[in-house]
Order: sequence, then structure tokens, then C-alpha cells
Amino acid sequence: PLARGGSCSPSDSMIIYALVARGTCVLAEHTATAGNFALVTRRILERLPQEEGRASYSYDTSHSFHCVIRAGLAFLCMADSRTEQAAAHAFLDAVQSRWSAAYAEKGLTALAYAMNSQFAAVLKELMESFSSAAGSSAGGAAASSSDQADAANVSRVEGELEEVRQVMVENIEKVLARGEKIELLVDKTEHLTHQAFQFRRTTTRVKRGMYCKSLKLNLFLCTLLLLVIGVAVFGACGWSFSCGSHHPPSPSPSPSPSPSP
Repeated sequence: PLARGGSCSPSDSMIIYALVARGTCVLAEHTATAGNFALVTRRILERLPQEEGRASYSYDTSHSFHCVIRAGLAFLCMADSRTEQAAAHAFLDAVQSRWSAAYAEKGLTALAYAMNSQFAAVLKELMESFSSAAGSSAGGAAASSSDQADAANVSRVEGELEEVRQVMVENIEKVLARGEKIELLVDKTEHLTHQAFQFRRTTTRVKRGMYCKSLKLNLFLCTLLLLVIGVAVFGACGWSFSCGSHHPPSPSPSPSPSPSP
């Protein structure tokens, strides 16, 4: 289980943490309270989809994460359970608007925390503004619940909430479990790749050994054949190689008789 960030009292900001990132590269961030929830957001960034859209993740009974992905950048915030999805996504829309006005497409090539020194102050301003507005709205609704104007506001908020209910809410533990399964598959793939490489080396070594054996056998058979042919030739012709050349000796001329005296 992951460690949680600090808990929020009713007077704390409803938007606790916000960041702008490209993939897992954080460009700017700001937090309104202490805690190690920044580590959790890093793991969430690794599992976010690449396509544009909105998503909300329930962390526990006290906190949720909300994300808007646009133009290759992720705008993510952590809010307490009192924050409605509509308010959280409205906050992220405001962050995205301010970011586009200030940096346009620079975030697609910027280094990590390149805009943090300037945009962290913007995140802080928006977090305080939205948290204050949400708190004032909640207090006014509780104090004047019988007023028709407040009822209209409540109806409007409920309508917005109904629209964002189409956003898929996933549990963070399921997301992390899916990530662990992917990592396991990667390890198995690497292991199979290593086995395939070893098998290829073994196959090459066996092929070379078989080729050498075949060559030696062919040389032995050729030598044996030449030896048999040589023995046959020596047996038939002898060492002088004069096969079929034996002729009877020609008669020598007889001596002529000498004349008598």
C-alpha cells in the first residue's frame, strides 16, 4: 500500500496538490500541504493514457486524483473528498488555459521543472482561488438552503456533476496492479529473448560440428576409394605399370655357313 499525504481539516485547501507534466516529466507543481503524495502521482503518470480526455482516480475515502490530458500534456491535481469532480475539472481547465496562454507548445520540448519557478505561483493562486470559492459556495448553500437562487445554483452544480459522471472512475490499486502485470510480462519477454539467443548460438555450434563431421567422413571415404583403386592397379599391372604390353621375343637371325676351302 502506498503512503498517503497529509489529511485536510475543514479549513484546509480543497485542492491539495497540482502539477503539469509531459509523460513522467514534471514541468511544474505546487502543493498546499506536506505529505508524500507526490510519489503517488509519479506512479499515476506512468499509467495515464496517451489520448486526450479526462479521468478521475479514487485514492481512499479522503482523497481523489483528477486529470485532464490535452495537447500531449497532463494536468493533474489531488483533492480531498469534499471536492466535486466538476469543480476539480474546472480547476484543471483553468490551469490548462493559463498554461497555454503563457507557454503555448513550449512544454512539449521543455526539460523537467523548466517552468516550475514561474508557474508554481500560478498553480498556488488558482488552488487558493478555487478552494476559497468552493468553501464560500458550500457555506452559502448551507446558510440559505431555502433561497431559490441558492437552489438554482445547487441544481446547476448537480447538472454539471451529472455530465462528468460519464468520466471513468478507477481505483488506483487496480491501476498499479495492472502496471505490475505489465512489468511481469516485460520480464518474461526479456527472459524468452535471452533463451532464443542462447538457442540460436547452440544451433549454430551444432551445425558447425555436423559440417566438420561430414567433411571428415567424405575425406575418409575418398581416401579409402583411392587406396582400393591403387591396390587393384598394383595387383593387375605390378610396380612397372606395364599392363598388356608383353610381346613374344623376335627370333634372332641364324649365322650364315662359312664357305669351305
